[in-house]
Amino acid sequence: MELLATVAAAGEPARFHSGPGSFDMTLTDDVISMHGRDIRLLRGGDGHPLLFLHDPWTYCWLPIHDRLAAQYHVVLPIHPGFAESSGLDALDRMEDLVFHYLDLLEVLGFEHPILMGASFGGWLATEFAIRYTGMLRALVLVDALGLRLPGASATDVFQLDVQQLRAALFEDATATLARELVPDIPPRESIEAMLKARQVLARFAWQFPDNPRLASYLYRVKCPTLIVWGERDGVVSVNHGHAYQRGILDAALAVLPGCGHLPHVEQSEAVGNIVLNYLEQRDARV
Repeated sequence: MELLATVAAAGEPARFHSGPGSFDMTLTDDVISMHGRDIRLLRGGDGHPLLFLHDPWTYCWLPIHDRLAAQYHVVLPIHPGFAESSGLDALDRMEDLVFHYLDLLEVLGFEHPILMGASFGGWLATEFAIRYTGMLRALVLVDALGLRLPGASATDVFQLDVQQLRAALFEDATATLARELVPDIPPRESIEAMLKARQVLARFAWQFPDNPRLASYLYRVKCPTLIVWGERDGVVSVNHGHAYQRGILDAALAVLPGCGHLPHVEQSEAVGNIVLNYLEQRDARV
């Protein structure tokens, strides 16, 4: 599947798409003000709210969001410091980001949303869930950072060059998708956004993209939980996925062969089907 990165003009939603005719639903792109911070929100679909916390490399609307929005009201907030969202200067710890999203849920008026996070966003979603699990209808983690495992440390992505980063993120580092998402030479219009994203990730995950105490609190996650992992993840190995599953009561784990750290990008259709099937089955049991 060939994906083309699109740079949004003023007032246009930012999308990473697979060509014309891929999007039939209305996508809204707004900036709201909350406690002195500007937050960019992309939204699409109808139904129960699903809040998607993005990874450090794809902070735009993706095919996975379209797939989920076929059944849910998907909200993609851009983290503080990324793109057009402000407020990073006031945030020093992961807990600050947790409170940021607690405030956002209150402003949006969401009751028992589904919380889904990928990579850095998965770590953030987990930190939220161990504190406010009763607020969530379900938790979905995709190759989440956050755990410190002896003998299976997360890769320090700040030490990697472009080729090494592509190899860590993707099963096939030579694929068009990998080269578009992590280009040898970034397009001029994307450089500022990429530098901002790197700054945010460094703020919370410099050298150690984890919380050494997180594993000991996973028992506090009591909402239905699905864990999705790329078998060939070169950033956080599948051992981390198994550790999340062991720590969270009744968590389900789906491992995707031939997939790296970003399965929601690399195999978006498969991930979408897994997530929707899981949520449908959980709803049927209620």
